[in-house]
Amino acid sequence: MEYKAPIGVKIDLETGVILDAKKLVRRLSDLKGYFLDEKAYEELLKDDPVVYEVYAIEQEEKDGDLNFATTVLYPGKVGNEFFFTKGHYHSKADRAEIYYAIKGRGGMLLQTPEGKAEWIPMEPGTVVYVPPYWAHRTVNTGDEPFIFLAIYPADAGHDYGSIKGKGFSKLVVEADGDVKVIDNPKWKV
Repeated sequence: MEYKAPIGVKIDLETGVILDAKKLVRRLSDLKGYFLDEKAYEELLKDDPVVYEVYAIEQEEKDGDLNFATTVLYPGKVGNEFFFTKGHYHSKADRAEIYYAIKGRGGMLLQTPEGKAEWIPMEPGTVVYVPPYWAHRTVNTGDEPFIFLAIYPADAGHDYGSIKGKGFSKLVVEADGDVKVIDNPKWKV
């Protein structure tokens, strides 16, 4: 039998960077159609800020292996809606995932295909278990970068299309100086 070599990497806990990792940058322009307030989106798009960066260590897509990544989700809002990641289901929907908050403040918005949603606030040290079949999106509700680690099966894949088409049934917004989870009037059943 040929064994895969173990690896060890260092995560910079201040910046969220994993050296030598694959880097993905998502700008506001990559999130067209995701935010409710289209006028506020178009205004902010003039600057096209970076919304989040992902630093991923990926394995071959096969059963039994794990990928992991850090995400640096920057603070900001489109209208009153906090910056978030695109969100996704797994292509292999029966795959779970673990998130671990490292720095900042935010949360995880989770949803079943039928639209049942759950909000879990996150701060450093919070672990969130994403069960199979649940879509998930992270949201930065603070005023500094929200940094977290994700660990997931290498063969899970990402289904972004379902979220792009239907959205999430809930939105995470700032209202009266507080974080509120509200119904998304654009959610498609």
